[in-house]
Amino acid sequence: MEKPIHSIKGVCMMKSLFLSSICLVLLTACSVPASGKATATPTEMPISTLAQLPTSTLAETAIPTLQGLKYCVVPNLLNLRSGPGTQYSIVSIEAQATCGQVTARNEDASWAYLNTGKYSGWAYAKYLTGEGDLSTLPVFTVLTPTP
Repeated sequence: MEKPIHSIKGVCMMKSLFLSSICLVLLTACSVPASGKATATPTEMPISTLAQLPTSTLAETAIPTLQGLKYCVVPNLLNLRSGPGTQYSIVSIEAQATCGQVTARNEDASWAYLNTGKYSGWAYAKYLTGEGDLSTLPVFTVLTPTP
C-alpha cells in the first residue's frame, strides 16, 4: 500500500518546522542586543599587573655518567644475556678480547653488566678480565623471568 504524497509532504513540513523552532530557540537563548549586533568588550589589563616571569639564566650542569670498570672477554666466545643467569635470553655473542665498561653487578658479583659500545648485557664474571673490583660496582636487581 502506497502512502499518499500529501502525507509525505506533511511529514517533511513538520520536520522542517520543528528544526526551525529549535534554531529559533537557540538563537534567542544567546544574549544578543536588540540592535542585532553582538559586540565584544575587551578587558584590558594594565601591564603593571601582569605576572613577571623570572629572567635568571640557568648554569650548564654536567649530566652524570656512570663510570664503570674496563673488562675484556677471556674465552673465544662469550654470551651476553638479558639478565644475570643462563635462564635469560642471549643478547649477543662477543669474541675473545672484546672490551667494554662493566657498570653493574648482581648481588654476589657472579654476573657483570658489560657495555661493549655496540651491545650491552650480562656476562658471567669468571669469563671476564680487567682492572678493579667488581664488588665495588652498584648492585642491579633483575626480575626473574616467568616461564
